[in-house]
Amino acid sequence: MQNNNKCQSLSLESQLKEHFGFNSFRPYQKEVVSLIMEGKDLVAILPTGSGKSLCYQLPAVLMPGTAIVVSPLIALMQDQVKGLEKNNIKVAYINSSLSNREINGILANLKEYKLLYIAPERFSSQYFDEIISNAAISFIVVDEAHCISQWGHSFRPEYRNLSILKEKFPAKPIVAFTATATLHVEADIIEQLRLNHPALVKGSFDRPNLTLRINERLDKTSQLLEFLNAHKDDSGIIYTATRQKAEDVCALLLSKGYLAEKYHAGMNNEDRYNAQNRFIKDESRIIVATVAFGMGIDKPDVRFVLHLEMPKNIEQYYQEIGRAGRDGLPAECLMLYSSADVVIYKKFMMDNLDPQVKLQLQRKLDQIFAMCMSLNCHRKDILSYFGSEYLEDNCGNCGNCLNEVEKIDGTLIAQKILSCVARLRQQYGINYVIEVLSGSKKKEIFERGHEELSVYNLMPEFNKNQLRHYIHSLINMGYLVVEGEYPVLRLTPGSKEVLAGARTVYFKHIVARKEKKKAKVYGAACDPVLFDSLRAVRLNYARKEHVPPFCIFGDKTLIEMCTFFPQNIDEMLSINGVGSVKADKYATGFIEVIQEYCSTNNIAKNHTSPAFTPARVKEKPELSRKTEEIAAYLDSGHTVPQVCEKFGLKEPTILEHLYKHVLLGNKIKTEALNSFLTLSEQETKNAFAAYTKFGTERLKPAFDYLEQKVSYDDLKIVRICFVNNLLK
Repeated sequence: MQNNNKCQSLSLESQLKEHFGFNSFRPYQKEVVSLIMEGKDLVAILPTGSGKSLCYQLPAVLMPGTAIVVSPLIALMQDQVKGLEKNNIKVAYINSSLSNREINGILANLKEYKLLYIAPERFSSQYFDEIISNAAISFIVVDEAHCISQWGHSFRPEYRNLSILKEKFPAKPIVAFTATATLHVEADIIEQLRLNHPALVKGSFDRPNLTLRINERLDKTSQLLEFLNAHKDDSGIIYTATRQKAEDVCALLLSKGYLAEKYHAGMNNEDRYNAQNRFIKDESRIIVATVAFGMGIDKPDVRFVLHLEMPKNIEQYYQEIGRAGRDGLPAECLMLYSSADVVIYKKFMMDNLDPQVKLQLQRKLDQIFAMCMSLNCHRKDILSYFGSEYLEDNCGNCGNCLNEVEKIDGTLIAQKILSCVARLRQQYGINYVIEVLSGSKKKEIFERGHEELSVYNLMPEFNKNQLRHYIHSLINMGYLVVEGEYPVLRLTPGSKEVLAGARTVYFKHIVARKEKKKAKVYGAACDPVLFDSLRAVRLNYARKEHVPPFCIFGDKTLIEMCTFFPQNIDEMLSINGVGSVKADKYATGFIEVIQEYCSTNNIAKNHTSPAFTPARVKEKPELSRKTEEIAAYLDSGHTVPQVCEKFGLKEPTILEHLYKHVLLGNKIKTEALNSFLTLSEQETKNAFAAYTKFGTERLKPAFDYLEQKVSYDDLKIVRICFVNNLLK
């Protein structure tokens, strides 16, 4: 496939800056862009927030002809079109919101557009088919490609029409994008789209800027309001399982003074569109929605996602939390789960489902519930599910790794609960077992004579929520099952081993956390007062042009302005996210505010490298006594193995303590660390260069930058030395 002269004469990085304002590609973007421009069929599995859209938008601008983008959602089309138009890129969409006259006008002038967004059902129209077949098409994009697979979590029958694409356009590359695909779904995408030996680009499923918490749902209203209290000024999504719950929760939030919207399939199209539009434009801060909301939503500054019930599978959960923090800045995801969710979902599955499909759905439901109950790192569980491996010992950003849970020996607790189920002849459900164990005075207990049982009032020291948690845990571990039309608890073969003392049972226990200050979305070097002022400038431009604020500039771009204080056009063009088109339109308004602020506050320009002041800086944690003791013992002249032996900890854990120590501004003596390194002097310099380029928050970018030739153990040591050298 021949590229035009423009893209031959300039590097892809130059074209990226010129058309989109970005100084560099994100991971995997350049690889995908290059493959598209080579004319290859491609499947790209990249996490939400990784910049998938740019992967096809840039080659569409550079290549002759029009790129066809198949997208399932009107809102996604409209948002992307607005954003591209701000960069002076000719683009259009065709969907049910347009009249026939408008659609015919677009098709008649198709050659004027670099991208055309269309809904999948359009391919069943013979007239449309004929028009497109005679057009100069550069390539075809299938977005949200998992929708084509019946094994995917959001199968859409209309996507099956896309199997004709390769027949209609045999010479055109077809590019399939998705953020969530198991190996089974990946294979199905390739088969259904009839791709010809496609290239496969698969990014990491890790979203390091997301804090993941999964807690049992005990008092939903209290847990909801407590969470929102920590996110008062943030934009966020709350997912509920039913339309009625969406209505009820939205009404509750409005009564508490929150700017909230509801969104569900029971609303008409206009009301849903208006609710989503107000949310995207920051006219409302929270949207309470069912799963009808969100796929493909292009709002980068969502700071939280809260699930009030457990999603039906891990793919759905990952897709929905992926709507948070798409700008790369910190965001928090909380899921509240209960075993009641499993019971309800399984009841729905009993109706009108093919046995094979039902078995698949039940297996996925069991997998997500197991993840909820797990004591493992949530990131490890998610990445493992998608066939990836998480190499770090502790992600430091999920409820389990933040030590918000602990494992307790609950064998005696389990024996008491199992004994109660046995004494009740396995004829009663969870609530009744709890009433008996807690010594309830309810009439039915006395009518049945159950106050005479030895297990009556056997566990008065636990409240009902605690007992419910333990019973749910026993169900998840397979020591109890819920069966019957009127669900009752039954014992399993494993129960007998627990009752006989032949097995130890461990429970997940939520540790009471100290109230923390909200994590800042801007870095330590970013001026927060100026940040708020620039947000106001951005909002003013957005309202004048009737577009969402992020279509002007994203938060990351404002953060960089507040870090380096650009005061003329040339300096503004060095800011990531500012291209020539947007600089011409908007730079003057931002520069004036920056100049005035710097003059008033006697601030000089900041020419410092941003590498060690990344935007994803979180609130500093407290330094533990053990961390101080480890650092002091190393400083007293001991080697790393000696420190490990002294504290009974493995080397990776010791290095994690030392990294935390220097990250909080405490210098250490690094002689013992340097002697423990296996790297040459040049290799160490190269590792320093990697941390200068990517920052120190994650090891993986440095690992890849060094062509995976430096071990993670050495990278951890170099990281400590690098940060230590920056301290005065």
